[in-house]
Amino acid sequence: MKNIVIIVIAIFSQFCLSQSNNEERVYLEFNSSSEKTYLVEVNGRKIREKFYSKGIKKNGEITFYIGKEMLSFNNTEIDTCRIGHLRNIKISNINDLKREVNKINAFYPYKVFPNLYLVEKINDSTIVKYKVKWEYYIE
Repeated sequence: MKNIVIIVIAIFSQFCLSQSNNEERVYLEFNSSSEKTYLVEVNGRKIREKFYSKGIKKNGEITFYIGKEMLSFNNTEIDTCRIGHLRNIKISNINDLKREVNKINAFYPYKVFPNLYLVEKINDSTIVKYKVKWEYYIE
């Protein structure tokens, strides 16, 4: 009987741990004031694009671009915080996340990172966190 209880506890613990890993929040910085650019080829010509850009649609949906990666925000979850909140979160690097996505599921990055948040500094005291969906982006 003791062995059965131990097995049930082990299985239950494994289930709980796997659930918490899927719910882990991943944060990326979105620096709209950055002057950083990258080269992209358009119609055979190389042009410079801003590394961080965003577009706002009439329905309030926002499309963010970090390099060639497209992330969308559709008014699901937004949080305004004091800038001091940045001390409590770990900001990830887009290149590290891209490597992980390419290993696991390159066609559906939102499945690899279902809880992805963009952190944008609004002013010296305020940040905004957007829950975004990392879309598959075709160049």
